[in-house]
Amino acid sequence: MEQQEKKTATILVVDDDPVIRGLIKSVFLNKDFNVVEADSGEMALEILPDVMPDIILLDIIMGGMDGFEVLTHIRSNEKLKYIRIILLSSKSDINERLKGYGLGTDDYMIKPFVGNELLAKVNVFTRLKHSEEQNVSLAELVDSEIKKRLEQQKYIQNQERLISMSDMIISIAHYWRQPLNALGITVQDIYDAYIHDELSESYLKASVDKSMRHIDFMSNIIDSFQSIIDAENDNVLETIHIPALLREALITIKDILDLSNVTCTINGVDYLKYADITTIDLIIDSEPAALRQIVTKIVITANHLIQAHQKMCIDENFKGCIKIKLYTTNNNIIIQVSHNGVQLTDNEITHFFEPYYALGENRFSSEGLGLFFTKMLVEQHINGKLFIKKDGELSIFQLELPYSPPPHSFL
Repeated sequence: MEQQEKKTATILVVDDDPVIRGLIKSVFLNKDFNVVEADSGEMALEILPDVMPDIILLDIIMGGMDGFEVLTHIRSNEKLKYIRIILLSSKSDINERLKGYGLGTDDYMIKPFVGNELLAKVNVFTRLKHSEEQNVSLAELVDSEIKKRLEQQKYIQNQERLISMSDMIISIAHYWRQPLNALGITVQDIYDAYIHDELSESYLKASVDKSMRHIDFMSNIIDSFQSIIDAENDNVLETIHIPALLREALITIKDILDLSNVTCTINGVDYLKYADITTIDLIIDSEPAALRQIVTKIVITANHLIQAHQKMCIDENFKGCIKIKLYTTNNNIIIQVSHNGVQLTDNEITHFFEPYYALGENRFSSEGLGLFFTKMLVEQHINGKLFIKKDGELSIFQLELPYSPPPHSFL
């Protein structure tokens, strides 16, 4: 290890007597000090910003500005606060000493002084000054690093918020795609019926009812995302019955599942019936809007995977199926979502929760299926975990919610 280079200390000698200045310089001859002279208080203050000494040896009695005045000026300047000052005087008056200490001197020596004593004191004060400066520099460095970290954290949070908003818009677009297509078909059917004079009142009413269901669905999606934003600001927790919330969440995407011709079950029971017949009574305190959005996004993603498989499937009898498992462990409620659509590769699973991730166009039509925003909701709003696990060839979405069973529970 290389030895650190020793710092040369600078001493400013302020005295109007050239003989005294010469004697003081001789004390530090061949020592690790740089000695600068000033023959008056005025000169000392003039050159001080350029010299920036470590130690000032300051005579009290001088023509013009005396040592006390110079001391007062130096101690009034925040930038000079670490300079050590030793007052020199031919008087041993105790009142003069007390005045010097009151104005901020570090020490007081009477002329004539012993050279070795002066050298020893200067060495001590130099080490103290350098140590103090190093501590201050370290503190400033720590403060600077903390500020950088806070700025970096703020930047990351802003980036995450922008990514979240982008992912939210993508999610809304996914939710709206099928009902918009269905609306287009319905409007076209109404026009065709009109052209062929087949537009009866009952047909028109059925078509309007169907269209209103699609419009209500799209409106509910907006309300759902708005409730998530409100929950983020309010952090309001509610008591949630998990089976009922699952049904409520899945009902909001019933039209999508129906249009995709996909069946959905919870623990082997049709999702619309499960909440009514289950004897599992899971109650937690959480944010219902966030949890509904999480569940629907996972199921919608599973539905996209099924649709992708249907596009490539040569089996005309293929029927999409989403299976949800709901159970508890000692500390968690587990919600697993599996499907018979395209199964994700290990590489796709690795990147699936990254910002803006979309599966390759060879597998899908770049539909932005990543779950970055959903994973953020899970971690930041319901203190849970969301990941994809492999079971043989199956890629299964698993949502874990923290859970404390009530006393005497038999779950």
